[in-house]
Amino acid sequence: MKWKTVYRIIFFLWVGIVGVLSVIPSPDKVVAVPDKFAHFVAYFITASLCYCAFKREKLSFLIFLGIVVFLYGIAIEVVQYFLPYRDFSIGDIIANASGIGTFFVIWGVYFRTVRQKRGRLK
Repeated sequence: MKWKTVYRIIFFLWVGIVGVLSVIPSPDKVVAVPDKFAHFVAYFITASLCYCAFKREKLSFLIFLGIVVFLYGIAIEVVQYFLPYRDFSIGDIIANASGIGTFFVIWGVYFRTVRQKRGRLK
């Protein structure tokens, strides 16, 4: 099995887990992590796995991936609006976007550094 296939399986499992955990009733204080930090980390991981699963170096494709992951987070928040035991939160959307954006900033710095080192080696 190719690594890309493995990453795609992991990515879709992760997205499913995030989706399920986002719509079931949340137990009180099971995790001692602030809510916004959990959103940040979850969507940083989602963006990372999405990149690994559908790896392409074109900036336009990366922007597309970021938008898709962001829209997924918004869709979950909209679903939560209609659930009596969940709440819609703009703060959660901002935390999601921050996690996604942080991944792409780190990726950009890494990619630029690697490209510069390769250019020096030639």
